This record gives sequence, structure tokens and C-alpha cells, in this order.
Amino acid sequence: MSERPLFDAEQRFACAHCGRCCRRLEIVVTAAEVEDYRKRRVERWFRESEGAAEGAVAGSPFEPMRGARGFYLIRQREGGTCGFLSPQGLCRLHEELGASRKPLTCRMFPFRLHPTAPGPVMTASFACPTVVESQGPSLGEQARELRALAAQWSVVHPEPERPVRIAGRRAIPAAALVTLREVLEGLLDRPGPDGRPDLRANVGRMARTLEDLSRHRVLRLADERLAEYLELTGRYAVRSDKPVPPRPPSRIGRLLFRGFLFSVAAARLQTDNRAVSGLRLGLRLRLFRILAHVHGLAPPAAGVDLGALRRVRAGLEDPEIHALAYRYLRGSVRTLGTGRRSLVEEAGVAVAVLNAALALAAMAADRDGGAVSAHDVRDALTEATDVTRAGERTPFGRVVTLLAAGVEPLYQLEAGGPFPVQATP
Repeated sequence: MSERPLFDAEQRFACAHCGRCCRRLEIVVTAAEVEDYRKRRVERWFRESEGAAEGAVAGSPFEPMRGARGFYLIRQREGGTCGFLSPQGLCRLHEELGASRKPLTCRMFPFRLHPTAPGPVMTASFACPTVVESQGPSLGEQARELRALAAQWSVVHPEPERPVRIAGRRAIPAAALVTLREVLEGLLDRPGPDGRPDLRANVGRMARTLEDLSRHRVLRLADERLAEYLELTGRYAVRSDKPVPPRPPSRIGRLLFRGFLFSVAAARLQTDNRAVSGLRLGLRLRLFRILAHVHGLAPPAAGVDLGALRRVRAGLEDPEIHALAYRYLRGSVRTLGTGRRSLVEEAGVAVAVLNAALALAAMAADRDGGAVSAHDVRDALTEATDVTRAGERTPFGRVVTLLAAGVEPLYQLEAGGPFPVQATP
């Protein structure tokens, strides 16, 4: 890869060996990796099940990947765990062969490379607890390693460059995209009365900027005029202290958020039941009960209780929750423009995930009879982020984009959530 990928240099990451990715992801390996592993007789460290002895393998640890010639999957145990995960929660390939011999897929996580026409972008997934905690050296300190990893990934998994679109099919010029990122970060960093960024108000200002940019008459501007328009209006929005009139979330947006929350719960349940062929009857019934509940037709189910959102507030006032949400939003803004969705859709999905995480955290706190803690939000954010694992062009990925409903999640966050809070314990 000739160009250096863009990433959030302040984000921190160091693998904590928690094993979450080993239990939730399908591990893709190349034919060359499989050949190397066979020479090294890695089946000695493979376990068919949690209670099985190492090396008691019925067949190869690797199975051809459907629809992807030359690629394989590491076989999983019941529950979706990688067969090379040790009882201590460590990767046996890593232990025996070293970190550099792990599959490229494993070395790449939690990062994802997005080739775009303006230049490659590298995002860090908040499905990784260490990314959520922002622990370890900064990505800026790991720039050389990340560039090498991105270059290797682009050779093994080449993708065409995608244009970055504002909305619909309207592409944004590279210079204007840089300006937009700077404008949105400037809006995000606007200080509130306590000196910290006022995240709710600031996200509302970001929503208005994106909504204005996606208006038909703006989208019709020539590239130079569009860049000039964004420079003038965007920079003014960052500097202006003019009060912004409230814009409550729409009823349609609230309704679609119910569907988005169902998608998060469905992704969680299906991940937990991934090793079972098809959707078992019990899983189908639980999904149906959740769907009925989020539309007000059934009682709470599988940890989803919308009533909790009217009793408990997942407050951004808590310093730890505020810091966590700020890091998440900052990373989303700095790496906006992956080319996989339009800019408006990308921002909407990112904030919808945060809204869903705050909702899940409120539900967890309500079950425990206390206030929402940063721990609740950390756990919920890793779970909610899982919904974005589906490919953007898959049916599920398209549904997730549709349910996010553009800038609606930003207005929902500004308003304090998709549902009014009646009381705060």
C-alpha cells in the first residue's frame, strides 16, 4: 500500500488476551497459512471441545470457506470458540509459534482497513474491550506496525477503492472531506458550562451540519463550490455561540430505533448460538418475543426492557461514561469516510450504536437496582458494536443502515435518548 492509512492517533490499544474475539469471530486463514500450519503440525494444539484433549482431532482443524476459493476457516467448538483457544483463554498458535505466526485475520483485529479514493482509512473496533478502555500505547506510537499490517492485508485481501459519498451517490472531494472531519471534531470539542465538551449539545450541532450538507441544493454544487460552502458554513458553526433551537427526534426515528435495538439484541443472541446449525426453535421464540416487546406487544425478554429507559438515565454526566463516549465519538469523526456507507449513514450508524449501548447499560442498571456505571456502558458498547460486523452490503447490514435512519440517532442523543425519562433513581 503506497498511501499511509488514516486512523485516530490518540486511540490506545494493546491486546489484553481477553479472548473475546476468539469466541465471537470466524477466523479466516489463507491457503499459504494453512500449508505452513500443516507443516508445523498445529493440529497437536487443537481441541474439538472445551473438555477434549489437545490433538484428538477428527479431521483437519481447517475447513474450506464457502464462496472464497483459497481461503479457509478455523473450525470452531460449540458456542463459536476457536479450536486453538486454550483453557486459560490464550491462543495456542501464539504461544507455540509466536505472535507473528498467528493468522493475519487475528493480527488485524480490532482494526479494519477501508480503501477509499481519497486515501485508506483504518478503524479500531469498539467490539474489543481494550479499545473501549483505550489501554496501551497510542496508535500514533504504533504507526509503523499499523502501516505494515495494512500493506500486508491489502495484498492478501485486496478491495477496490470506494468513493466517499455525502448522501446518495454524491461523492465528496478529498479536500472537503478533510474539512468536514475537522469541522465535526471542532463541534464535538465545544466546551460546556463545566469546561468539558457538552456531548449532547455538540452532537446536535453535528447533526445539523450533516443535515445541511445533505440538502438537495447543496449536493448539486460543483466540487469547488461545495468545498467552499463547507469551509464557510462549517467553520462558522464551530465558532458561533448562537443558540441552536432544539430539534426533537422524529416519531419515525424513535420507531426505527426500536428496530435497531432489536437488531443489536438479535446479533447478540445469534452470536451466542452460532455453533448450532440454523436457528433453533427456542432462539426463534426469543427473537420473536424481543421483537414483540420493542413494539410494545409483549413483556421484557432476553434482557431487553424498554421500560427501563423510562426509569433510568444512562447519564453522560458521569466523568468515566463521558470520557468513554467522547473517545468513541472522536474516533468515529476522525475516521469518518470509510466509503462503505454514505457519510450521513456512517455517522448515523455510529451514534445509533452508542445510543443502543447507553440503552443496554440502563437496562442492566435497572435490573441491578442501581445507577448506570461506566462498567455497564463498557460492556454494552462492546455488545452493541457487534451489530456492525455484518457486511454493509449484506441484507442484515443494509437493514442496520436503514434502521439507523441517517441523522436521527444524533438528534436522539441530543435529546437524552429515544425515550423520555420519567424518573432518575
